[in-house]
Amino acid sequence: MVEAVVLGTVLCYLAIAGCYAATRYGYRRILAAGPRRPAVGAEELTPFELGMLAGGRRRLGEVALAELYLSGRAVAHGHGMVARPWQAEQRPAPDALAPFTRVLDARLPAGRAVPADHLVAAASTSDATTVLLWRLRRLGLLFSPERMRRVTFARNAAWGLQVLIGAAGVPFAGGAAVAAMMAPREPVGIVFVLLAGLFLAYPFLLHLTHRVIGGVRAAVLAAFIVTAAAAPAAELPRELIAALGLFLGWFALYGVYRLTGGGLGPRTRAGDAVLAEARSDLDPSARAEPPEPLEQPGHAEARDRPRPRGPALRATALLGFRELRRRPGKRGLRAPGCPGLGLVRSFATACGRGVGGPDGGLVGDFTGVPGSTAWRRVGGGVPTVGRHHHPHHPRGD
Repeated sequence: MVEAVVLGTVLCYLAIAGCYAATRYGYRRILAAGPRRPAVGAEELTPFELGMLAGGRRRLGEVALAELYLSGRAVAHGHGMVARPWQAEQRPAPDALAPFTRVLDARLPAGRAVPADHLVAAASTSDATTVLLWRLRRLGLLFSPERMRRVTFARNAAWGLQVLIGAAGVPFAGGAAVAAMMAPREPVGIVFVLLAGLFLAYPFLLHLTHRVIGGVRAAVLAAFIVTAAAAPAAELPRELIAALGLFLGWFALYGVYRLTGGGLGPRTRAGDAVLAEARSDLDPSARAEPPEPLEQPGHAEARDRPRPRGPALRATALLGFRELRRRPGKRGLRAPGCPGLGLVRSFATACGRGVGGPDGGLVGDFTGVPGSTAWRRVGGGVPTVGRHHHPHHPRGD
């Protein structure tokens, strides 16, 4: 029985790996037949178009959230929450904002805090996104869905099968812990207590790996750890050792998925050229402008001076919240010194890890943002914004 399960799973792994390689080959042919030279320059694209081109719908929502923050119509309120500022200040009219930002502005009620990731999802699924995608496709920067349909269908099917195999390992690991705990042993002592603690800590381990790593690979990693810990004390070491081998094979297959391009997004080589031009405008040697100190009495006139938001929004589109949260000077971070970027970085940090996750595939996840756009209730209700709380908000809008 064990040999049959292992053989069937290994053959399934090989078939999935072959599908990944074949779809990568088909994707390269599509790229070769697509446009190579862009019809427009990077300066002709808006920050929202650059965000869609660089990181997909998620990045587009991050740019809209950053503009809402820089305009002074939203503040960070607690970890991962956004609310209206309670100070009575002059704010720009909603009509002066971009269509994506106006969607967020309409979704953010006064006196209530909402999850920042829900605002990102609301902006990325608005009707204006369809217009933006149509323009990028007409300029030859993105492929149409019809051009990518065969490749994406086969690849998504293979990835879905791999996800199912990995998900099956999660309850298996729990069963392995129970089997090891219930194995007869004399006397019942510290081993039983340790295995019982392992079983009780399994849900926490799943949550921890999800927060640190995210995605299905986090659940598979937690299942692998629990299975490896339970294997020495179980009566069925042969089965558990085979399961550990299948877990390792799953991670090897995930490596093949990443090496062959991940999600294989629809950006053309012309789109790559535009992004390369836009990123060349970011000065890697310049340091970002640090957040300014809190306003002191008698400096209200400085608060009313307008600030240009374009450079900060373009940097957000190219880097994203996840990259902006990194410390200046950390490997991989390019922080151009432009007005407002330090404020956006601090806002991205206040929003937490839930906003600005890693992009999927070669060119980002263009299929949407995980999660529903319906408002989530935290603790049975939506938190209110009170004057006793001092949220993080920009100065000088």
